[in-house]
Amino acid sequence: MRQRGFNLIELMIAMVIGLFIMGGVISLFISNRQTFQSNQGIFQIQESMRMAFEILSRDLRHTGFTPCGNGTRVANVLNPTPANGNLLNWVGGLRGADGNTAIAPVVIGTGIGQRVAGTSAVLVQGVEGSDRTVQMHTTTGTPSFTLFPDASTNFSAGDILMVCDTQQATIFQASQVTANEIKYVINGGFTPGNCQLGLGIGGGCTATPAFLAYNPNANITRFMSAIWYVGNNGRPEDGGRSLFRARIDNTGQVVREEIVAGVSNLQINYHRTTLNSWDTATAIDTANAWANVNALRLQLSLVSAESNISTDSSINNGRLQRNFTQIIALRNRL
Repeated sequence: MRQRGFNLIELMIAMVIGLFIMGGVISLFISNRQTFQSNQGIFQIQESMRMAFEILSRDLRHTGFTPCGNGTRVANVLNPTPANGNLLNWVGGLRGADGNTAIAPVVIGTGIGQRVAGTSAVLVQGVEGSDRTVQMHTTTGTPSFTLFPDASTNFSAGDILMVCDTQQATIFQASQVTANEIKYVINGGFTPGNCQLGLGIGGGCTATPAFLAYNPNANITRFMSAIWYVGNNGRPEDGGRSLFRARIDNTGQVVREEIVAGVSNLQINYHRTTLNSWDTATAIDTANAWANVNALRLQLSLVSAESNISTDSSINNGRLQRNFTQIIALRNRL
């Protein structure tokens, strides 16, 4: 029986057809992989956006908040600390900075944790955590606050606290804390320490302390002061930028916390109760109108961690980029 195989021309035709089929399969695989990476990038951006707005909004909504509702009458007996900028200076709850305007102690630069030039930053102040109720305020000997018993106590020595009643509020540093007692002294071995023991309005760090005894049922809460900004995270493979929060810990040191990676830009505008417009921080400063700000408009730009998945390779090594806008109303200013 005579056997006949494929000739050279038939083999070449079969190889060409096979190459076309393989090319189609490879193209389909690459396309599916690109689609998967793009979807992953979009999901990551959306999740980062959600986290950034949620965490940042939580601080912003409590701007200027005190448990007693008197944020305009606040005494501060902490020692001045220029290195910490305004973090431990009561500024009424809110201050912003545009573009390249400084907001100490956050530095504009290219180092890790430093603020990215051309981006907005905002200082937010208020209180955080649960408050405790004062049973008695002793101003003789070693001054102290005796608290009503409560198993939820989480204060510690060195904490920056705010005490308030219906008349005023005072920012001070605890020197010693037990279950139901908070003592405070001058300095006390902590940074920044207290400059005096008089907690009244008008005293501050002057030569004439204003002594004041808070009434029973006053409230004590941990003082919150933080600067939010976009900074360099030192990871080019992750987009290079993140949303940061700078605050003071109970040793008096500035702590820079990376909150959300992939945030490449932050721009903030401010709304005043007296004007139906959105202003820059510079305009609010010029008008000395921070007390009239009742809302902020945040514009965030986020990029994907994965590179080379965007059709526009000019954006951060081909990363996906999305822009989001959210308006945050300040509850204590409405």
